[in-house]
Order: sequence, then structure tokens, then C-alpha cells
Amino acid sequence: MGLTLGFLPSSTHAKVPAKMLHLQSAQMLLRLEKCLRKSLPESLKVYGTVFHMNQGNPFKLKALVDKWPDFNTVVIRPQEQEMTDDFDHHTNTYQIYSKDLKNCHEALSTSDVINWKQHLQIQSSQPSLDEVIQNLATTKFIKVKQTQRILYITPEMAIKLLPSLPETKNLPPGYSRPKAR
Repeated sequence: MGLTLGFLPSSTHAKVPAKMLHLQSAQMLLRLEKCLRKSLPESLKVYGTVFHMNQGNPFKLKALVDKWPDFNTVVIRPQEQEMTDDFDHHTNTYQIYSKDLKNCHEALSTSDVINWKQHLQIQSSQPSLDEVIQNLATTKFIKVKQTQRILYITPEMAIKLLPSLPETKNLPPGYSRPKAR
């Protein structure tokens, strides 16, 4: 299940905040990918994006973390120079994963990693982030529209991912571990 949120426009562009670290080296991005793989399925949206970043980064995205290497919150976003149209919520897209919702709220509210003045999308595979985003939007007097998407996966792909999927006890209610054939 994915979460996409849309926001209202403005004209200012965000800069990389002092509070979040930009992971630039290939080694750091590979380590991030490995860590995110251990948190599937909740990290799926960010994991998939970091995977593609490690395959050449065709969309020129950047990975930001609250701290390194023991991160709690990851934000993937385009480079600032790519986000020139304040009304283009397709370009102004962020993917977020967090192990700690309180930390996520703090990281997003005390930094300018997200340009809240643009039309934008925040995507996540964590339904639990909805409350964090709703609270942030309320404090910034921003209107939020939430949509949910369902990810369909082939049995073959589920089996490939099986070794990296967490134990069933770690999954949210309603999720189940795929069965090998």
C-alpha cells in the first residue's frame, strides 16, 4: 500500500537543510539500500528508489538522512535545480521512510528538506506516516489530499524477495508473509 499526499503552491525553493545529511558516496548509498532491504515491506517505496539510484540515478535524486550510519528517517527528493516549477507535483515528489515517527516529525518540521510552498507529493509505503504528515500540514496551514495505492506483486517476485522480508511478527495487521512454491 502506498501513500501519496498533495499540497498547495508557492514560489520558494528548498535547500538541503543543515539537520539532514546528503548521502553522496556510492558506498553510503549501497549501505542505505542494504539497511532498507531489511525493513521491507514498510521501506519498499524508498528502498526501490535507492535501488535505482545505485543503478545510475537516472532521475538525479538525492538521499537525505537524519544521521549516519544509524539513521531513523530517510527522505529521497529531486535535486533543487530539477524542482523549478512550483506547480509540478510530479517533479516535486518526495519518498519518506522512518523507523521512528517522532524523529520523522522533528526532522521534517525543523529542516527545510521539503519545500512546503510548492505543489508536491509525499510518497511512502508506511500508512503510519499519515498522522505525521497531517500534523505538519496543519501547523503550516497546508491543505492535504491523501490517496492510497495498492502494489501488486507476482508470486515469482515475492519468492525472490522472500529472504529479505521480515518475520511475520514484524508486519502490520493484515499483512502476511508470502509462501514459497
